[in-house]
Amino acid sequence: MAWPQWIVRRLARFKQGEGRFLRSTGDYRFVRELGRGGMGVVWLAEKLGVSGFSKLVAVKMILTDRLRDLRGLEMFLDEARLVANLVHPNIVQVYQLGRTRREVFIVMEHVFGVTLLKLIERLVELKREMPIDIGCYIIARICYGLNYAHRKCNRDGHHMQIVHRDICPSNILISFRGIPKLTDFGVAKAVSSKVDDEGNIVWGKYPYMAPEAVQRQGTTPKSDLYSLGLVLYELFTGHLAHDVATTRALTDLLQHETATDRDVRSRRPDFSEPLAKIILKATEGDPEARYSDARELAVDLEQFLLSHFLFPDEDRLSTFLAGLFPQAEKHRWW
Repeated sequence: MAWPQWIVRRLARFKQGEGRFLRSTGDYRFVRELGRGGMGVVWLAEKLGVSGFSKLVAVKMILTDRLRDLRGLEMFLDEARLVANLVHPNIVQVYQLGRTRREVFIVMEHVFGVTLLKLIERLVELKREMPIDIGCYIIARICYGLNYAHRKCNRDGHHMQIVHRDICPSNILISFRGIPKLTDFGVAKAVSSKVDDEGNIVWGKYPYMAPEAVQRQGTTPKSDLYSLGLVLYELFTGHLAHDVATTRALTDLLQHETATDRDVRSRRPDFSEPLAKIILKATEGDPEARYSDARELAVDLEQFLLSHFLFPDEDRLSTFLAGLFPQAEKHRWW
């Protein structure tokens, strides 16, 4: 005898994650998987409450078979504790750290949008270039979120000395409402971190790593600015400035690199000289020659926009995304 169709549909949804519940201070119904990495998986989930209350959130869970990895688990907990008090419009908000018998999870803001990487890939696919005003606007907003994190103090007023260490296009989200947000502090360091082995392990992704990081000399907020400068280069060219996959390859590249290699004008001859110089300053090999902090970089980008009578905002970015992604119009007013 065949199963009734409603049971078949229910089982199919359960296999996809729907119907699963986390029992903590409330119920979370899993809707669908958003992404998966080496340590964990991120789900789109619905927070359920009394009287029909419902809120969509993202739930980041450490994989069950990785719970025995005490070092990885401690880093996961470090991320939750660190980001819990980072409250800024350009940083993805964390709401809760929870644990059940079989799961450890972080509940965070769900951003209806795309990663900056997806945006870059979409432009390359369509053979279009990133508009100057929108690219500068996105990075300037991320700068303000990053500057807040770099300057963050704890409740006792002590500087937390946060360094993200993994600035890259896949860790920058852009909501369809036109709000850029920095996410994934999974390998960030701070004075409160339980895991601190920067001298032994190279953190981050090789194409965006600062020279001092790959040389294991320790990272600072200026290391994040270097990475963000490389993101700017990629944003306006559609190409990686450092297309490498190993520490050795990156070390060799940095030893022979010149300023011309990091100059956007080598790929876009008609590119604005003042903006090209901003990117070159952010990606200086010597940290002392870079911007002093993320706010200074943001101000230079905004001054460039003003001097060219460009005034981008959330609505301009939202409209731009709606022209690239079919689902954007549906979610831009959520």
